Amino acid sequence: MLFDLLPEVGILTAETQLTDSRCPRLVLFDLDDTLCDHDGSLRVRLKASFAAAFDGSPPAHIDQIVEESIERSVFGTDHFAEVLAPHGVDDPSQIQAAADIYVADRFRGLKLFPEAIDVVEAVRTQAGIGMITNGPSDIQRQKIDLLGIGPLFPFILVSEELDIWKPDPRIFQRAMELGEASPEETVYIGDNPGHDVAGAKAAGITSVWVNRSATDWPGGDPPDYQVRDLRQLFDILSLEPVRRF
Repeated sequence: MLFDLLPEVGILTAETQLTDSRCPRLVLFDLDDTLCDHDGSLRVRLKASFAAAFDGSPPAHIDQIVEESIERSVFGTDHFAEVLAPHGVDDPSQIQAAADIYVADRFRGLKLFPEAIDVVEAVRTQAGIGMITNGPSDIQRQKIDLLGIGPLFPFILVSEELDIWKPDPRIFQRAMELGEASPEETVYIGDNPGHDVAGAKAAGITSVWVNRSATDWPGGDPPDYQVRDLRQLFDILSLEPVRRF
């Protein structure tokens, strides 16, 4: 089994189908760390940025510096000086060089998870689909264009454009209006417990937690299902995968 039933939090696994064994009318996807590897891209981007702070000759422990940076913040570059100082970098010009690369090369290393396209294409032949993503409009739209997935989705809701951010249930309700589905007919798939799972449940939607690293549920109202790979959705949603010949 890919997952065991987790009775302490009531999370059902990818081997358990929806209780009514019917395909949902509407399937909604998150973007970052659900369809694309945002966390992986962040690490690639930070590593390249910090290499610049060491004049292109980073130390062997640069991965440790990357993790220290992520622990402090995953936003912006204001914390770079504090991260780099213990490692002997305190020249403002070197710190600025790291920040410049970080800002200029925003999408370095960003890519879809290997199964993402096949799963989305299979789902869209059997149910309505849509995307809900938190973030600034210019960044999220550029990201979607770079990944080439925009044409797959009849609608994409970006939080800044609506001034509604997950987990606010109103953004999920707007998606259901566009997808012409009720909460009982809708499934939402995302990786963030606080934004994706909590928001879907607040809107009365079946929630699927994408838990690629097999971490423990952090607490609170648990998801209805969890998966490590989007292909596990076929069993949960009673869908057929795309047959490629």
